[in-house]
Amino acid sequence: MLLFIEIILGQGPFKIELMNERGYPMEIDENGTYNITIGEGQAIFKVKGLTNSLQPERVTWKTKEKFYWGDGLRNDIYPVVNPASYTKNGVGYSMVGLMPEMKGKTITIYGYYHQEIDSLKIFVR
Repeated sequence: MLLFIEIILGQGPFKIELMNERGYPMEIDENGTYNITIGEGQAIFKVKGLTNSLQPERVTWKTKEKFYWGDGLRNDIYPVVNPASYTKNGVGYSMVGLMPEMKGKTITIYGYYHQEIDSLKIFVR
């Protein structure tokens, strides 16, 4: 049985998905872009990376765009997605935080696993 599971999990490309566990208004358009409506505070999501490996594996996360946040005294880079996670049973998670200042913007999140890359786009409304 274990050999059968390893054969199934060992095949297939790396894939990432956005999880909406808090029920924000969200639609996926014909291009696969997540269209998300957020309020006046930070909106929290999870991004899931599927590696198809039974071993713990590192997945790194980046955004194409850079965003900044300021407290009135200084501005700093705002990390939309946590930069790294480790998998358990072929699945790794990272947190995504969308700020109201991002409304009207498209955010591209990349997941990297060994030599494989997958991405997703979020349009913030």
